[in-house]
Amino acid sequence: MKIIEEREAWIHTHFIIDSYFITEQERRQITITIEPELMHLGIRYGLTFIIEPSKHSAIIVLECIPFDNIKSVVKDLINETITDFPVRHPDQRNVVTNISVTNEESDLLNVSDQVHEQ
Repeated sequence: MKIIEEREAWIHTHFIIDSYFITEQERRQITITIEPELMHLGIRYGLTFIIEPSKHSAIIVLECIPFDNIKSVVKDLINETITDFPVRHPDQRNVVTNISVTNEESDLLNVSDQVHEQ
């Protein structure tokens, strides 16, 4: 997994990643690894995550917009942390298709009608 785009949105910095989903365990790992480093850099705001199934990319949100040199350090830290996480694409989701429903009562009635006709 890696950051593919970076956007500033009002008072946040969005790091868009190349995966549509980040697991809860991966989110905890990112938070545990990155937030102490943010404090060391003088950033008192944490990270949040935007993970919407309708989107094709998950977003790691830094709750501020730091100076460019600090932002690049944070980006590098996030990339180092998520580099071994698997990339998940929307087309890798399990999808069930061709479901058919039959009504047992009507099937039984059809069978009994056929028996009576003979």
